[in-house]
Amino acid sequence: MAKKIILKLLIVLALPSFSIAQQAEKITTLNKLVIVQATISPGYMPYHGGIWNSYFHATLEWGFDNRVSIRSDGSYFFTTQGDYKPFKMNHSLLLGAFYHFPKNKSDFYFGLQPGMACVQQNSYVYNDSSISNPRLKVAPIMTAAIGANYFFWKYMNMFVALKLIHGTHISDYGTSIPLDELRISAGLGWHFQFSKKQGLLRD
Repeated sequence: MAKKIILKLLIVLALPSFSIAQQAEKITTLNKLVIVQATISPGYMPYHGGIWNSYFHATLEWGFDNRVSIRSDGSYFFTTQGDYKPFKMNHSLLLGAFYHFPKNKSDFYFGLQPGMACVQQNSYVYNDSSISNPRLKVAPIMTAAIGANYFFWKYMNMFVALKLIHGTHISDYGTSIPLDELRISAGLGWHFQFSKKQGLLRD
């Protein structure tokens, strides 16, 4: 799993030199920019000796100016790698603000996003009793994220991001499960710029 993540990140970081070598350098402004991104995102939880989860991760972001944006994130839980699978569901929704450091076609950022996780455990045993259908519960979570975008075309971008999630799922029976997790995202996205008078900007 770790080798696949490293390979994915290297491919994303190497693509600009191949895809835009002959394009003229152009400064990208984040003001009134809509950014949509989606990818498959792995996540590592230290819980139970360390487990790897897989998510479909999508974002929708709006730039208020060239420094500040607001972004919503949604993550749909697929599965946990290995034999130990504590969750049937671990979906999440986030909304928060980011501060950006744009330079030419590159954009580095960090931010905070509060949100909620919809968590349902798989069946488990507690005090020699089988808990066959645990309830779906909503848990508050807080995330801190850093990342970078590269706007290689007027409508497309590449991105890489790290997100640290903190929260707790309170079980009906037994001990609570920490939702602390490090998630990694990398892939392609789309962006569209709007003007106040004309709407969508086109070259």
